[in-house]
Amino acid sequence: MTVPAVQQLGAAVLLQGAALLDARRFVTLGIRAASRDGIAAPPRVALLLRALTDAAACPLAEQGHADVPAMPTPAPSEMTEALSTSEVAEMIGCSPRQTRRLARTLEAHQLRNGVYIYDRTAVDAYLIERNHHSRKATPA
Repeated sequence: MTVPAVQQLGAAVLLQGAALLDARRFVTLGIRAASRDGIAAPPRVALLLRALTDAAACPLAEQGHADVPAMPTPAPSEMTEALSTSEVAEMIGCSPRQTRRLARTLEAHQLRNGVYIYDRTAVDAYLIERNHHSRKATPA
């Protein structure tokens, strides 16, 4: 007997298998999209994402697929944190004007009012890459 991936149980919804992974993916994308627009996700959405992540880490193993690795737990930095131009400028050590020039490199999103919102994960990745290249360029 095949168990459906999505079941409604009164006011509750039971997700399994691919439906669980899909829900986790779309909640993550929704949090990122809201953050780009300057909207903070409510705490209940963070709890939902944590519950989906925890549940997604175990269903394959419970079904006997030991050869399939568990989903990695996202690092706290994956919970997209929106940063302002001045915060990013301070982090990377340049002026706000230069930071805006780097907006595309830093994967910033420009809001309708012209303000740039930067994703902490992208800024951290930029800093790591920049430090990696500066160490390579320095003769030993």
